[in-house]
Amino acid sequence: MNLLNNLTLVKKIIFQISKPILNPILSLKNIHKGESCYIFGDGISIKWFDLKEFTNKPVFSLNKIAFHKQSNFLNLKYSLFIEPFYFYPYFWDRDKATVEETGKKFFKNNIQNKFRDIIGQQNNTTFFINLSNYPVLRNPKINYLFQFIHDDESNFLKECYQNNENIFKGSLRSAISLAIYMGFDEIFLVGCDYTHQITRSHHWFEKGYGKIKKQPKYQENFLNIAKKYAKLTTITLEGSGTFLKSKTYKEFTGKEPSFKENYDLMESSMLKTLSKDPWFKDKIF
Repeated sequence: MNLLNNLTLVKKIIFQISKPILNPILSLKNIHKGESCYIFGDGISIKWFDLKEFTNKPVFSLNKIAFHKQSNFLNLKYSLFIEPFYFYPYFWDRDKATVEETGKKFFKNNIQNKFRDIIGQQNNTTFFINLSNYPVLRNPKINYLFQFIHDDESNFLKECYQNNENIFKGSLRSAISLAIYMGFDEIFLVGCDYTHQITRSHHWFEKGYGKIKKQPKYQENFLNIAKKYAKLTTITLEGSGTFLKSKTYKEFTGKEPSFKENYDLMESSMLKTLSKDPWFKDKIF
């Protein structure tokens, strides 16, 4: 218990010291009030979707969607790379199975420079990065995130904190929280496959079709809170959402889904970079 209390105290101290770095996010409150948006995840369902069908709303892109060959058709208004220490030269692998398999705890970060290039090239995109990366990554287009947003007047934030829901735990939760804070009242989830009742394993940039599986109710408590403040609809390849409202890709676009392999969707140089990471070993080629 003492260790937990000490960690909580450390986080509070970090937050207080970092307020000048974190507070710019307050200026984004309600700037999109009454609008709708897309949140694009990395689910394998993206392999069946034509991104040209999603050009009519601002987009929050999560993780690697910015490297999709069709991402230039999207209005990439916001992009999230929220993994702690993501822009350092080495990854610390906390996955016990991977460590046991490779015998290594640290791996060279092959992808960080690709993300740095994206940040440098996309002049009309605002980026959200974990505060831990501040010492090695500075750019006026970046907003830094840590634990929570200090805004006592936001009912959504207050309800999350009262229910011990960390708004920045994972990229999808972060994007939904930011979208609601910015005032979006309608949010469409695309490639957010954990919210599908019937989904497939793997990501869109990995080879193959994935394996069909049933998905448990993902982040149920948080999403039930979020649904009070914005209309959430998840776009599925087939079937419905777990407990969110849903539309299939065909229902939403009027077009039939059409499968494309990862090499059709991502440049070979990026696929080669991903293949060097232990998490994607033997999953790219």
